[in-house]
Amino acid sequence: MSNKDSREICGACGTSPVNHHLLLILNLLEETFGRINNKIFNFTNTGIWLKISSAVEKILFNLLSFIGIIRFNTDSKKVVTGRSELIWEEAKRRSIQMEQIIIFNRPIEYYRAKINGKFFYFESLPIPPDLPKNGYLWIDDKFTLFKKLKDANIPAPYTEKPLTINGAKKAFRSMRAPVIVKPKNGSRGRHTTTNIQNESELIKAIKIVRKITLFPVIQEHLVGSVYRATVINNKLVGFYRADPPEVIGDGIRTIRELIEEKNSTRHERLSDILINDDLNFFLSRQSYKINDIPKKGSIVPLSAKTGRMYGGYTKEMLPEIHPKIHSIFEKAGEIVNAPVVGFDLIIEKPAEDPDTQRWGIIECNSLPFIDLHYLPLEGTPINLAKNVWDLWN
Repeated sequence: MSNKDSREICGACGTSPVNHHLLLILNLLEETFGRINNKIFNFTNTGIWLKISSAVEKILFNLLSFIGIIRFNTDSKKVVTGRSELIWEEAKRRSIQMEQIIIFNRPIEYYRAKINGKFFYFESLPIPPDLPKNGYLWIDDKFTLFKKLKDANIPAPYTEKPLTINGAKKAFRSMRAPVIVKPKNGSRGRHTTTNIQNESELIKAIKIVRKITLFPVIQEHLVGSVYRATVINNKLVGFYRADPPEVIGDGIRTIRELIEEKNSTRHERLSDILINDDLNFFLSRQSYKINDIPKKGSIVPLSAKTGRMYGGYTKEMLPEIHPKIHSIFEKAGEIVNAPVVGFDLIIEKPAEDPDTQRWGIIECNSLPFIDLHYLPLEGTPINLAKNVWDLWN
């Protein structure tokens, strides 16, 4: 891939680029109005509010359809994500009518399904409206999640929420380096910087975060692979490992040459490793440059972002994990009080007793990509769309 191709994608966004200015505004609105709703109104999951919002939703979509702004697509090939594709395919197997909303001829990640003779509208994952959902008000907030997990004695890396650069420096000095800087809300590792060793790197990381949000968090850096623990109806149903891309030095070739060689021989389901500013900054925090020649046998990680979309390794490991991990995530599911959630954690040896290791839950996702468990490079695939639709039984 050419350098021009690499620059077309924001390195800090990775394979999921977004409009920075728009996301900055949306994050500010979410922080402002989310607080108002939580502290003053907080009627997200009350019966009356659910009935009102459902009625308004149906009226709005019917009106937009009548005037031609939206239409309903019945072709499942136009789905936006693999997550929704699994949901739609499982709906077909259960004879559930499902349609996608098209706005100005553009498919979006919003759908409707006809259940018991009535249409139910949803974003990607169909969650029954009568199930508890209060956790969805806050589980994407990494700082709030840390506090609630800490109160429940569930391992999580120490997290601070600084509002200023001086506050960030103070938080950094109170922690054990290295640290991680990431958006307080957000997913897919966008604008996240890992392995921060000093205040100069910290300030640069804060500036990267502030391109999409005014609210960064600083976390202690844990050691190990990143895992996605998906919990549905308070039961751990998937445990997916995702490692970042890496190269192994041979004492002859540069990091650039090793990347080019790895891209040329990659598995067909892996994406190319992109050489961009994000990768170069990541290397610099390990005291490497792209044209350095690493020692023979030395492993050089290339990104904080993990999984096959970044040229990394993936594996579904649910059958292999230690039994205690199941009980821990059952408890975590009860704490977040939401039907479908995806916890991200870092642990070195999930097959061994977690009480003997330093590990922790680093964040939680309210709209998890259940297709991760269905498309690992290794391990037995798990179709979690079945578990999602089973919530309606």
